[in-house]
Amino acid sequence: MIGNFEERLEAYANLIVARGVALEPGQTVILAAPVEVYEFARRVQRVCYERGAKDILLRWSDNEGGELRLRHVALDTLVDIPQWFADSYNDYARGDVVFIALDTEFPPPKGLDPEKISQSRIARMKATEPFTDARMEAIVRWNISSVATAEWASLVYPDLSPEEGLAALWHDVFACTRCLEGDPIKAWDEHVERNNAYRDKLNAAKLSALHFQNDLGTDLVVGLPKGYQFCATQETGSDGTLFIANMPSEEIFTAPDRLRVDGVVVASMPLMYNNEKIDGLRFSFKDGKVTSFDAEVGTEAIEHLLATDEGASYLGEVALVPHDSTVSRAGKLFYTTLYDENASCHLALGKAYPDSIEGGLEMTQDELVSAGLNHSLEHVDFMFGTPDLRITGITEDGTQVPIFKAGNWAL
Repeated sequence: MIGNFEERLEAYANLIVARGVALEPGQTVILAAPVEVYEFARRVQRVCYERGAKDILLRWSDNEGGELRLRHVALDTLVDIPQWFADSYNDYARGDVVFIALDTEFPPPKGLDPEKISQSRIARMKATEPFTDARMEAIVRWNISSVATAEWASLVYPDLSPEEGLAALWHDVFACTRCLEGDPIKAWDEHVERNNAYRDKLNAAKLSALHFQNDLGTDLVVGLPKGYQFCATQETGSDGTLFIANMPSEEIFTAPDRLRVDGVVVASMPLMYNNEKIDGLRFSFKDGKVTSFDAEVGTEAIEHLLATDEGASYLGEVALVPHDSTVSRAGKLFYTTLYDENASCHLALGKAYPDSIEGGLEMTQDELVSAGLNHSLEHVDFMFGTPDLRITGITEDGTQVPIFKAGNWAL
């Protein structure tokens, strides 16, 4: 049992609202959640109203119902996204709105058509791209946080009873989000300050590239665009308000130069994409583009990912996460990118965050691409960090700067 469980839940909900989206009185909240987490969603809803939310627009999803739809509805219907659905998101791509997504995981369904999964997902992404862009440009402050459920616990703790697994998973969620601390908000503020110090050192180093090496087989050079900016746990909205998009968040990230990535990277953890587990993943890059890949499990899912659009074969993010991070110390696979990416250094295929370059939030999409940042409908993280990972920064004059040694900070 977790001591003071109700207090932990309340602290978690307050953390999401107060530090996650940094809700201000008079703002509208879009709250997206699967029906399986309705109790915690209502708790978050109440906290939002108590902090002065003007209104809360609920976006419920139903995992089982969604599976049934994929099984029985024709592809041409699945990809025909109604205008009302697109408008229900895109009409709120503005600064007086914040977006909270409560997430959980489910055992992967069997027997679904991967083409239906892929094409319907792409169609939804295209239809709601203005809202997604508003989040990535920090016009809409946003936060994604996970909620423990028996279904998710069955993946992480398959050998425990449903009750024991759920209790163990809630303990993990609270530990990884610092809600076991006496004052979680203070703990997050201290965590932000520590990561900001590393961010500032990376930005002051005036790097041209990062060289990643480990004994698993990764030997990759990632070029950085001129004017790169590393971002840390806390981000800055377009109105100057600080917020935390992901909880947990251990990473310090920026965007690669989309045309200056060369070498091989070997994934160190499985990846869940389109309800499919991908394992044994390995990419080769030349001049920024994926030239070949291999996977022991999930090859077809990667093929669908890379076929999304031209930008899906290029990198949009490089993120540094020490091996001794809070999530890594949990010592388990969580089967969700939100947690697993915060246990390991990772890269993302697809769209770059505009704030990864000086002045990026004021640039048009064409200007961002000209500056070296990638554009895509996708943004899919995969993990490659290991206990022996070495990261060497290379400055514009060729000086080598140790960034990571033995998987942890050396800067």
